[in-house]
Amino acid sequence: MPRLLALLLLFLSALLLPLFHSSTGVINVYYNGTVTAYLYNVSSINLIGTNVTCIKVEGAKYVVQGNTLIIQGKSAIITYRTTLPKGVIETEQPENLTVNVLIPAGSSITYLYPQPSSFTVVGGLYNITFENTSKVTVLYTYYPQTNLHTSSFSPAFFILAIVLSDSSLLFFFLYYIRRNKRTKQEEEKEEEIQIGLDERDKVVLDAIKKSGGTSTLSELVKQTNLPKTTVYRRVKRLVAMGYVEEVREKGKVRYVLKKDYVEK
Repeated sequence: MPRLLALLLLFLSALLLPLFHSSTGVINVYYNGTVTAYLYNVSSINLIGTNVTCIKVEGAKYVVQGNTLIIQGKSAIITYRTTLPKGVIETEQPENLTVNVLIPAGSSITYLYPQPSSFTVVGGLYNITFENTSKVTVLYTYYPQTNLHTSSFSPAFFILAIVLSDSSLLFFFLYYIRRNKRTKQEEEKEEEIQIGLDERDKVVLDAIKKSGGTSTLSELVKQTNLPKTTVYRRVKRLVAMGYVEEVREKGKVRYVLKKDYVEK
C-alpha cells in the first residue's frame, strides 16, 4: 500500500510539473494608449506602439532594449503609456499570450486577425479577446457623438439606436465565430484571389516607389490622401502578396518595395 501511494504521488507530480513551469500572460491594450500586462514565467514582451512612456513593473526587475522589455523574474505586472495609430491596434509578441483589445462601444470594426475567442461590452468599451496567439491586428473607426441637441432626439429613440447598434455587432460576431472553420492557408489563398491588385494597391505601390522604395504608414497617408485605415489594409495586403516587405527598426515600421515587384 505505501508503495502504491508513493507511485501515485510521483505520477501526479509528473503531471503537475509542466503547469508550474508553463508561461502565461494577459495583455490589455486600450484605445487611448494605456497598456497593462499580467505575466508569469514570461521572459520578454514587445512594447506596443511608439513613444512609450511611464513604464512601471511590479514584482520583477526589467531592462528595455529597443522595443523589447526583458523581465528578470518569475511574475510581473507591467503598465505603460504608448502612442497608437488612429484606428489601429496591433501587437506581435515573442510567444503566445491572451490579448484583450478595448475600444469605444459603437466603433465600426473593419478588420480582425486572428478570430477572436470572445466579445463583450464592459463599461462603455468593446472588449475583444484573443487567446493563445502571438499576433493581433484590429482596425476600427470611431466617431464620437458631439454637439448633439437634446431637443432633436427623444430618449426612447437614442436607447433604441444603441440597442440596434450593439445587436447588429453581436450578430456579426456570432456569425463570424460559428461559420465553418477553414485552415489558415486556405483563408490566405482565398483572400489573395479575391483582392488581387486594384487601383488603390497601385496608388500605394507608386507612393512607395516615389519615396525611394521605402516609406512609413504616415508618409503614405500624406502622399496618397487616402484614409489611414485604408492605407494600412492595402499595405498589409501588399506585404502578404510579396510586393512589399515590412521592416521594423528601433520600434518603427517601414514598408520597403521589393525589387522584383514589377515582374509580378
